Amino acid sequence: MGRFLAKRLIGSLGVVIASSLVVFFVVRLIPGDPISVLLETETDPVVKEAFRRLYGLDQPLVVQYVVWARALVTGDFGLSLITHTPAIDEVAARAPRTLFLMVGGLALSLAISVPASLLAAASDRSWPDSFVLWATTLVMSIPAFWIGIIFTLVFAITLHWLPGAGFVDLSEDLVGSLRSMILPWLTLGLSMAAFTIRVLRASLLDVLSQEYVRTARAKGASERRVLLRHALRNAAIPAVTLIGVQIGTLMGGAIVIEKVFGYPGMGQLIVNSITQRDYPVIQLSMMFFAASFVLVTLATDLTYGALDPRIRVR
Repeated sequence: MGRFLAKRLIGSLGVVIASSLVVFFVVRLIPGDPISVLLETETDPVVKEAFRRLYGLDQPLVVQYVVWARALVTGDFGLSLITHTPAIDEVAARAPRTLFLMVGGLALSLAISVPASLLAAASDRSWPDSFVLWATTLVMSIPAFWIGIIFTLVFAITLHWLPGAGFVDLSEDLVGSLRSMILPWLTLGLSMAAFTIRVLRASLLDVLSQEYVRTARAKGASERRVLLRHALRNAAIPAVTLIGVQIGTLMGGAIVIEKVFGYPGMGQLIVNSITQRDYPVIQLSMMFFAASFVLVTLATDLTYGALDPRIRVR
């Protein structure tokens, strides 16, 4: 296990380095630069060039990358070019909100997908199975942002049951905070659950046809015990793989959902920073997502061994 962890950590470090290269150079492809935004009304090119030298933007891109990467390693994440506050403070203020949104969406997705998959697999080819397949097909065919808009129209604007936008901090009002999160969580959770149900149902049906499951039934094990104890654990590996991959999609989806519901998280910060060409904040925000995805992928690989002892980690 130790050797495996070391290899995976080295591989993860390589992914983070590659991500930093992509993030840095793609950000530079955005038309314009921070100085053009800061000095929008300034017409003197000498003044603009002086500011570029001040912020190091006159250096070759390779030199700028080396300076930025070296600062990252030492824990210096730079200052926002717009607010002149530490970029880490900007990210730290928004990241917990996005994580709260993602964790809630993931938890709701699992709360929906696991029972629905068990129901569909246990009633294969009957009406509950058909209903689950129909419902997942419907959800998968609708973009997540459109689901969010429909929820807002129905539950916020028409019925006035839930707030359609905004955010309430947990420390200020627990009930109000949870109410403000229901629609964003539902939007993310349903979109993710549809794919998970499909994969987990197919995996459960495959496991239920195995010899050891038939043996368990022959010994008198109840259908509930067969499903929960024998089938679910062995069928979970493909679903875990999908969930691990979907975390990346969930991050991107969270940015879109934040825009739909006016949620002040990382998505809103990234959009505003791109508009203002705030390079330090954009780069740190994207590196936060990249590092988070690498950690999730590593955790997914380690989960395999816990779910299935037959998997030998070398």
